[in-house]
Parts: sequence; structure tokens; C-alpha cells
Amino acid sequence: MQKNKSKKQGLTLVEILICMGILAVIIGIIITTMSRGASNVQKGSFNALAANQAFWIVSVMRNDISKAINEVSFSNSDEGWNGDNEIEVIIEGGKASYSIEQVGGFKKFVRKFTSAGGKSDLKISDDRIQSFGDQYMTKMTVTDKEDNGIKYFWVEITMEDPHKSTPGNHEIVWTASIYPPLVDQINEIWAPTVEVE
Repeated sequence: MQKNKSKKQGLTLVEILICMGILAVIIGIIITTMSRGASNVQKGSFNALAANQAFWIVSVMRNDISKAINEVSFSNSDEGWNGDNEIEVIIEGGKASYSIEQVGGFKKFVRKFTSAGGKSDLKISDDRIQSFGDQYMTKMTVTDKEDNGIKYFWVEITMEDPHKSTPGNHEIVWTASIYPPLVDQINEIWAPTVEVE
């Protein structure tokens, strides 16, 4: 009987090149997927942080304007207030003033509160300065508006991602309306209908 001699076969050069090509395609797909995922995480992080800063700016303004003693006006022009002057809001216990300052390539919204020196129902005892938006804000405007005889303020805040190389490549615009208190309507709603003797 004759035994079959087993022949050892190696990979040919063509087979090795095909394997390397397939491996390169798989690695390319993995790297592309991971870089897109990282980009989406960065974009989501920017959106969340920028929206949070814009939200705080509007919340602070809304809180002050809801307690305003004086008539608040931001601008008489159609372009609105963009920080070119300081706006004052007189509230019980003191005065809040708003300004916009340049910080590098970005801007920040600054609120300064100066207490009136007397006892305040708002429990604000110290003067303080708050600032928001200095990481992302590139533009902010507040415009006086009116709708059916009701005055309100239209706020527009532009935030830009500092990690993008091209300016304006990735930005969000946050808009909000701030309505001052309507004292006459509130009194009409909450006025007692029956007099108690």
C-alpha cells in the first residue's frame, strides 16, 4: 500500500494581499464609526451646555422683569439692545443692571445687583455680579415687541461651538419671549368678588 504524503501548503502572496485588503476595509469602517460617534458626543455636549447657558440668561432676566418696579425698556430701534449700553431694572430691594462684555472671541451677559441698603423681602443682602455665556455666546439681542397691546421682550442668543475650526460652522440660536407682569389684569383676576365685613 502506498501512503499519501501530506503536502503542507502556505498562503500565496495573492491570498495575503486579499486578507490585508479586507482587514483594512474593516478597520476603516470601525474608525469612521467611532469618529462619528465622538463627533456626535461633542456636538450633543455643546448643544446641552449652550442651551443651559442661554436658559440661565433668560431665567435671570425673566425673574428680574417679573419683579420690576420701573418700566423696563431695552431699545427703541428695530435692531434691539445688543449690550451697547447698560440696562437697569429697579426691583424691590435694589437695582439689577445688564451689560454685555467681550471675552476673547466670545461675549458674556453680566448682571450686577446693587442692594438698596434696606431690609428686602427678597432676602438679597449683598451686592453681587453674575455672568453667563462667556464660553459660547457670540451675539445677544433683546427687542421690545408688542402683540395685541401687550408689551413683551424678544430675546435672541447665538451660541457657537469653540471647538469647530470654521466660524459659524456649528451654532445654535436660542430665542425666548419675556412678558412683564400685567398688574391690571392680575388685580382683575384676583380681586375679591364678595366683600368681607
